[in-house]
Amino acid sequence: MLTKKEKKEYVFNKLNEILKPQGYYLVKTGLDPSFILKGKDKIVYFFFNFKDMGQIAFSKLMISIKIVEEIIFEIKEPDQDYSHIDNKKYFLTTVFDGETKMPDGYYRGIGYDVNTQEDLVFFTEWILNYLKTDGQKFIETYSYLPNILKKMDELLAEGKYWSEILSGCEDNLFRGLIISKLCNDKNYNKKIEYVDSIFYESPDDWIPYYEKLKERLKSVEPIYNV
Repeated sequence: MLTKKEKKEYVFNKLNEILKPQGYYLVKTGLDPSFILKGKDKIVYFFFNFKDMGQIAFSKLMISIKIVEEIIFEIKEPDQDYSHIDNKKYFLTTVFDGETKMPDGYYRGIGYDVNTQEDLVFFTEWILNYLKTDGQKFIETYSYLPNILKKMDELLAEGKYWSEILSGCEDNLFRGLIISKLCNDKNYNKKIEYVDSIFYESPDDWIPYYEKLKERLKSVEPIYNV
């Protein structure tokens, strides 16, 4: 049986060989060691959980787009002051990769069973291949706000929700409106009506924050014109 330390050393060494030259840095502290790539306008990252029962959980890629998350941080949410957001290891997430399928044997919320060296090599190679292929495509596509807006519209047209691409609970709706406004979306007002129908149908603690967001959005200047 491989120890947790042995698993971490193998995974981190293999990933560092590829990711460190690209500018990623590794934060080992805590229960969720993370690889982070900071850019001028965005932060790309992913994390692991090495479980006591032997599994390794992998988050897949996430992107924090600064212009969006600065507004989210300003608005806040019920019972959360974001004091844990240090912008070193912990960030507010804008989009996450919810499409790429994990390998057979990976269980959501649990991870991939890694009991042997063969298991460890397989899962590490899967992650490396993901980062080079589907993961890289995810970064290239969803670092660009108009592409996120396009995906949001596709989801609604299919009867699905923005939460399949945008991070958060109710605040995924906040992100959607911010992105819509930044893109000078012709359907921005329709999206306001859509989100109104969700929040005002069942009033709850989120409404004061939603009202604050709508007021803030009045002063947000578009940076794209889609």
